[in-house]
Amino acid sequence: MTAAQNDMIDLVPVPVADVKVEAIEGELLLYHPRLTKAIYLNPTAAVIWSLCDGQRRVSDIIQLIGESYPDARDQLTQEVFATLAQLRDSGVLLSKRG
Repeated sequence: MTAAQNDMIDLVPVPVADVKVEAIEGELLLYHPRLTKAIYLNPTAAVIWSLCDGQRRVSDIIQLIGESYPDARDQLTQEVFATLAQLRDSGVLLSKRG
């Protein structure tokens, strides 16, 4: 785990309140009206987004996904960190201390 990931592990991802979510054929489209920005989520990113409920820490999200896919745990851990960073950088997700 990198230093940046180590700093993120105990954060609690929180969706921005005014983000609109639309399901399209098993995938999600997020729309942030204030930023007039749309973000497309593939199925894996959609699962990660759905686990960002403002209660779970990043470590909890990694654990839940890892339980479903134990053989791919390391790869999924990296994907969770990358997806959360992209969502945060896109302005649809905030993080608070857990």
